[in-house]
Amino acid sequence: MFDIKIPLYGIFIFVAIISGLFVIYNNIKVLKYKKEEIIGLLIYILLGAVFGGKYFTFITSYQKFGGVFSFSKIGLSSYGGILGILIMAFIFSKQYKKQFMELLYAFMPAIPLMYAIGKIGCYLAGCCYGIEYNGIFNVVYNYSYSAPKGVSLFPIQLLESIIFFIIFICFYNIFKKKKYINKNIGLLFIICGIFKFLLDYLRMSHVEEIISINQILCLVFIFIGVFLVFKDKERRS
Repeated sequence: MFDIKIPLYGIFIFVAIISGLFVIYNNIKVLKYKKEEIIGLLIYILLGAVFGGKYFTFITSYQKFGGVFSFSKIGLSSYGGILGILIMAFIFSKQYKKQFMELLYAFMPAIPLMYAIGKIGCYLAGCCYGIEYNGIFNVVYNYSYSAPKGVSLFPIQLLESIIFFIIFICFYNIFKKKKYINKNIGLLFIICGIFKFLLDYLRMSHVEEIISINQILCLVFIFIGVFLVFKDKERRS
């Protein structure tokens, strides 16, 4: 991978968050919130994504950072960002007396988009790198602070980006065409959880683990999705 001084990881994380907020803004307009409520929700989501992502990374890699939290040096965890968004959306729903499930319906389609764009930044920076691999499209990092130098690796970040872009396109169209339905939210939880669970096996960090923390969270997300799907079926019956 090439050596440049531009902070590509930070740029793509910024683009991911802005793109996600744009999608959420378009979705939230149909709920007819007041202007200040929309702005407040977007700020809550932004804070949840950034601080949730960084604190989750810090907690799960406590020893790596020597127990010292440094906002500028700690990367964003995707699951930490999602958990942060969920927590802040829940707080917003209680504070402004809104339905939490409606908020989920507004911002959930943006999650795979933000993840897909963020993974391009990971690919360029060399973090979250894949297993050793000498086949087609392998990538070698010589200037990365994270990836091993001179080793052919599987481009797991790009594969994740492509898959989650497809998930975003499919579900964004579904969510725009149909009204608020628990089943759609549940299916998005399930599909994202399944793909992320399976793709984690292609990460170098997974080689020495039977099941990773990320995969445990994937199972939680899948369980939540199944619960929402069955809850929707019960309501309809």
